[in-house]
Amino acid sequence: MPIDVRVEDADLTGFSQPAKDALEKASQEFLHSVIAEANRLESSHNTGKGPPEVTQAMVSDAVVIQKRSVNQRKVPLYIKLLRILSAVLATASGFMYDADRLQSPIYMLVFIGCITATILLTTLSTMLE
Repeated sequence: MPIDVRVEDADLTGFSQPAKDALEKASQEFLHSVIAEANRLESSHNTGKGPPEVTQAMVSDAVVIQKRSVNQRKVPLYIKLLRILSAVLATASGFMYDADRLQSPIYMLVFIGCITATILLTTLSTMLE
C-alpha cells in the first residue's frame, strides 16, 4: 500500500507554484533519505536470513539521523586553515615568552605582533563560521 502525504492548502498560504513544487521535491527527497536510512538500520540489526522488518524505532532513528545530517554544514578549508594558523601562532607566542629577551624593542614588537595576529585570526575564524 503506497503512502500518500498531503499538506493542507491553508498551510501553504503565500506559497507560489514554484515554491510548492520545490517543497514537494524536497519532501520527496527527505522521505527517500529516511526510507534508505531506515533500511540501512534494519539491515544492521537483522543478522539472520529472515525477511526485513523496519520498526517504528528504526524510522524514528532514521528521521533523527537525517535531520542531523541536513543541519550539519561542511566547514570550508580556509576556515580550517585560519584555525590551524591561529593555534600555531598561539603556540609560538607561548614559546617566545622570555622575560629577558622581551627587553629588546624588536623582540617585543615581534612578540606583540604574534599575539595580535593570533587574536585577529581567532576572531576572524569564529566570525566567519
